[in-house]
Amino acid sequence: MRLFLLLLLMLCGSGHTKQLTIAIGDYPPFASKALPKQGIVPRVIRAAFASEGYTVKFEFMPWGRSFASALKGKYDAAAFWFCVPERKKNFHCSEPLYYEATYFYFRKSKPLTDWGNLSELSEFNIGATKGYSYTEEFWEFAKRGVLNVNTVTSDVQNFKKLLKGRIDLFPIATIPAKHILKEHFAAEEVEQVAFHAKPLMVESSHLLFLKQSKKSEVLLKAFNRGLSAIKESGEYQTILNSLGTFKTSSAKYIFVK
Repeated sequence: MRLFLLLLLMLCGSGHTKQLTIAIGDYPPFASKALPKQGIVPRVIRAAFASEGYTVKFEFMPWGRSFASALKGKYDAAAFWFCVPERKKNFHCSEPLYYEATYFYFRKSKPLTDWGNLSELSEFNIGATKGYSYTEEFWEFAKRGVLNVNTVTSDVQNFKKLLKGRIDLFPIATIPAKHILKEHFAAEEVEQVAFHAKPLMVESSHLLFLKQSKKSEVLLKAFNRGLSAIKESGEYQTILNSLGTFKTSSAKYIFVK
């Protein structure tokens, strides 16, 4: 009986250590608590960790709070972020989940005809979403007043401001943009909007693991192994295919356009 109870306790303890909680923000159609299975990014993360014997629960919250909470060690990881130098000071970055290109959206009545560098956009009012990375140069120019940047808490708010003429440009990737415009705006409003073909940036998204946590390196290695495994098995591509429109750039990654 004692041996049985000891084995039971060991099994229960082992099961507990395999439960992970990850902080994440809404970014439909990639991730949202309102989406089937919470979107393709949670599905990829779950599948990768499942191949290593872990189960994952996602806690959805505003992006800024999710990052701050992960930085305080309240979660096992933070999903899903660009691996910029500032974040690498405190976090280990996983292998890329996917790549994404971000473009400037504008009203057709006030088009962005061409641009070579950000300093050329000083005449425009630019919308930004709180908690998003964009680029270091973008935020540096905003801080110095080279760019006139107005920040709100959601992409939907920025599109509303764009359509009302309160901002002139809004940087966002096309798949989230199409989803938002379809779900929240009338067809005649969508017709008023276009984007410039030159991307502001092309970046990869990652899971972040806090360096101060003793278990982070173990989880990082497990996730990277799992991600590689689901790519080799084809499960990764199957999950991506459920999203619909994307361009395959290699056997491992996609560029989301």
